[in-house]
Amino acid sequence: MAGFQIKTIKWVRTPSFQESSETWRARRQAARASFESTTAAAMSAFRSIGADLATGMSSIAASTAVKRIQDEAKAKAAENANAIDLSV
Repeated sequence: MAGFQIKTIKWVRTPSFQESSETWRARRQAARASFESTTAAAMSAFRSIGADLATGMSSIAASTAVKRIQDEAKAKAAENANAIDLSV
């Protein structure tokens, strides 16, 4: 079997070091841009959650205060109506 040789067929050219490093750098840059955009979106969502929570809490506090003032006004009006009826 001295005449038997293995031949390799190079269908695809092996990239040079410069080409592979440029490809690697481009992939890293794309991954970094993707990470930064995802992080920015998450931070924006967390900021809006905080703002929405503050807005909701202030809305609840305001509606509670308005209801309390209206109840006090109704009680005062009823008290004044009873006082007027007694004096007649």
